Amino acid sequence: EKMQCIYGIFSASPVVTGTGQTSTLFEVDPGHPLISLAARIVPSPDWFVGIENFNLCDKNGWKRRVSIDLFPYDAGTDSGFTFSSPNFATIPRDTITEITCSSPSHPANSFYYPKLKTLPPIARVTMAKLKRKKLNFLFSQPNVTTTDNEVQDSVLETPLDCETSLWSSWGLCRGTCGNLGTKRRTRYILLQPANHGTPCPDLGEETHCEPDNCV
Repeated sequence: EKMQCIYGIFSASPVVTGTGQTSTLFEVDPGHPLISLAARIVPSPDWFVGIENFNLCDKNGWKRRVSIDLFPYDAGTDSGFTFSSPNFATIPRDTITEITCSSPSHPANSFYYPKLKTLPPIARVTMAKLKRKKLNFLFSQPNVTTTDNEVQDSVLETPLDCETSLWSSWGLCRGTCGNLGTKRRTRYILLQPANHGTPCPDLGEETHCEPDNCV
């Protein structure tokens, strides 16, 4: 069975005013054409919008521009019905479900509009292929529109520094008794650098130590 792996992790600044947009850069390649993202709906502890494993490549090659309407979901970790409900953890955790105009069927539900057939989208994500084989992620309110030129002018030259995970724990000290040994720790890349951003540092580190299990 083919192993699935994460090529990189990206983030964007929050939309703090309730309406507006944010953007960032991310990179894909033929071996990693899928993208997943989630954005929390504040102040709810477990409501969010997002997409999962969206394929940016089809039989004709990389998609030049994609816009997807986003609808609210409940992560199933809190039992409140409204944005301002006190936090009551759901134990055991429930499954992730889409929030609709009639579900949860309770007047206290912040999205409860039983006279509507469907909820309107509360956000839209737009992904545009850039000249340098990078894709831009633009998360915005549905009625906010941008052009390809606006996206390229604003983010194409933005440096993107390498981001790495924290160091792992040190491994066992290897060597012969009576002599100094070595132990090693590692980290992995969360985000590849782009646009002349800071390159990635070494992903492994060794140090001297006293060999384990010597008596």
